[in-house]
Amino acid sequence: MTSRKDIVKRMDASRRFSSATLILEDEAGRALIVKAGYKPYWTFPGGIVDPGETPKEAAVREVLEETGIAVDLSALEFVAIVNRKGTKDTYQFIFKAKLPTDAAITLQENEIVDKAFVSKAEVKDAKFPYGRVIQDWVEGKTGYVEQIFDNEKG
Repeated sequence: MTSRKDIVKRMDASRRFSSATLILEDEAGRALIVKAGYKPYWTFPGGIVDPGETPKEAAVREVLEETGIAVDLSALEFVAIVNRKGTKDTYQFIFKAKLPTDAAITLQENEIVDKAFVSKAEVKDAKFPYGRVIQDWVEGKTGYVEQIFDNEKG
């Protein structure tokens, strides 16, 4: 017979990490993207969901940490859940919100090296190397999305 302790141990060992990201759009429909120093591509602000935190809470926290922008939790709209399979199997929760009109951007010095606002048309022109989540935004993907990764490009 399997003990409760064994079940909990197996659950912890097989836990898939989750991340949360927030698409912040300005009045013109352009999205805020960031470039982390440890990634070869640009993406939306976001990161790992901490224990005891909801994906929405993680998205708000990560945006504040990475950009200095405070977003009201109730302003977030669900966009998609992405089942990411590959080197690291994760779930990515994607939310969107309007950029607060009084937003002053202060980048997280030890992680974020640059920021930009991009339109969907600019992403199609491939001005920067973009993560898949940005491509999904351009393509209007919502709901449940599956991605297979054969390398570390996010």
